[in-house]
Amino acid sequence: MKNQIDRNLSPHDLPLKARQIKAGGMTAKCLDINIKTFGCQMNVRDSEVIGGLLARAGYEITDDEEKADIVIFNTCSVRQMAENRVWSAVGNAVNRKGVPPIIGISGCMANNYREAIFEKAPAVDFVVGTADIGKLPEIIKEIQKHKGSLNEKKIYETDAEFREDEIYHTGFRLDKEHAFVVISEGCENFCSYCVVPYVRGKLRSRNAEDILKEIKADVDAGISKITLLGQNVNAYGSPVTGHRSPVNFIELLKKVNVIPGLKEFTFVTSHPKDTAIELFKAIAELDKLRKYMHLPVQSGSDRILKMMNRRYTRENYLNLARSYREIVKGGELTTDIIVGFPGETEKDFQDTFDLVKEVEFNAGFIFKYSPRPHTEALKWPDDVPREEKERRHALILELQRKISKKLKA
Repeated sequence: MKNQIDRNLSPHDLPLKARQIKAGGMTAKCLDINIKTFGCQMNVRDSEVIGGLLARAGYEITDDEEKADIVIFNTCSVRQMAENRVWSAVGNAVNRKGVPPIIGISGCMANNYREAIFEKAPAVDFVVGTADIGKLPEIIKEIQKHKGSLNEKKIYETDAEFREDEIYHTGFRLDKEHAFVVISEGCENFCSYCVVPYVRGKLRSRNAEDILKEIKADVDAGISKITLLGQNVNAYGSPVTGHRSPVNFIELLKKVNVIPGLKEFTFVTSHPKDTAIELFKAIAELDKLRKYMHLPVQSGSDRILKMMNRRYTRENYLNLARSYREIVKGGELTTDIIVGFPGETEKDFQDTFDLVKEVEFNAGFIFKYSPRPHTEALKWPDDVPREEKERRHALILELQRKISKKLKA
């Protein structure tokens, strides 16, 4: 194991119970393993991947976190609140009754903090980055071997740049009717508030044949609904990846649409700068593709959008929204919004408020800005008072609540 530190002597849940594993002619202790997932759909899928890898290594599912010998926290770093929930959950695991479990951190916080996690939370035994999860069975075996001995180790693996595609093909799924399928990993947009490029790496598109193979296997297993995932899903196949797919995003959608047995599919999350009329036409025309689009605007102020490095203007976004409504008849449109971004004035906020009123989103996810490590915005004063962030957050939430209610009537 490359990175080891010697020591002297919900979210969604995906728990796992180990069978007896034979190693070196000996039978290892039977383990209870619990995985707790924080964050986005990508993390939910990553937890399934982890579960599949461990199941293939001989593990079973259990839902009893209190009795687990090992607890893996699959984490999110997009907002401070998500990280705070993880630190709290780690503390609860350490302080539970009986023998504390072996504790692992995977996901975005692993890449964000790396070995510094051991300083923040000394009880953590291993840290595994987003592209290193394929190493988990080996890591768990190594930790178990040395736990409680004089040469007890802490292990961190956070240096891999890409995942082997095989990890997506274990067939392990939590939901028997719906499945998340990753089509691309990472992001190169470098929005000034966002930590994703620093914890998920460069944009990489999976090979179309591998994606279709995974979906067909899911359909064969009885799953009828699919969500295609990517941090910037509609940039799939873009030359910027360095690993150009034989097909672009719209061509991939067409290939998925004709898979026999698949009843419905959709995709998240799109970036407005990579969204065009052709995509709206595909949504309207493909019979299995859900008439839905999540298109984060983040702000309605041109000044703030420029500071955010979003690379579109308010008018660009409004034109996209109008075109979507015209082309995708009755289609749902949802968004993300950040309030209280550094330097956001009352006028900037009013621009966002007015945009929400004009577009009339079916739903919106409204967030209060929080500084993130590594990002460009971290260099700027977080100068919107907490009380003002709360006020702006509440105002747009209430506006969106009324709009959503009206559209459902």
